[in-house]
Amino acid sequence: MKRLMFAVFVFSAITLMLAATNNKEIIAFTPLQVRWFTPSYYTDGRQRAQLLGDSSQGGAWVDRVKMPAGKRVLAHTHPQDELVTVIEGTWYLGEGTKFNLSNLKGYPAGSFIVIPAGVPHFVAAKDGTVIVQLNGNGKFHTDYLEK
Repeated sequence: MKRLMFAVFVFSAITLMLAATNNKEIIAFTPLQVRWFTPSYYTDGRQRAQLLGDSSQGGAWVDRVKMPAGKRVLAHTHPQDELVTVIEGTWYLGEGTKFNLSNLKGYPAGSFIVIPAGVPHFVAAKDGTVIVQLNGNGKFHTDYLEK
């Protein structure tokens, strides 16, 4: 319940930030307007898009991650809760300190997941390209448990 309340709080904070910083202008992106880029720390074909704020600097932010079919992210943690909404495809998530294909659970488009800070997890795009939306507050950081 605390995690759900935190998710609601972050959503409210982002909404309030938008109201205070956008001079009453609507911010909107169609899928074709989303600007994808490859950060230096993505070496496996993933791409990222910053929709609001800057996850590398802190503050409230909203990013998307595009993960090609067949790719996986080894076990890792984050210092803040990770709020994930599956936009496209099926995102596979497992909990643990080592990637284990049999521990993956599929989350189809429309799913919402809260991964608490410090919880070791791993992900994969087994069936096709996956796009997830990440929301956070503070500088995004990943601590890999596997190399």
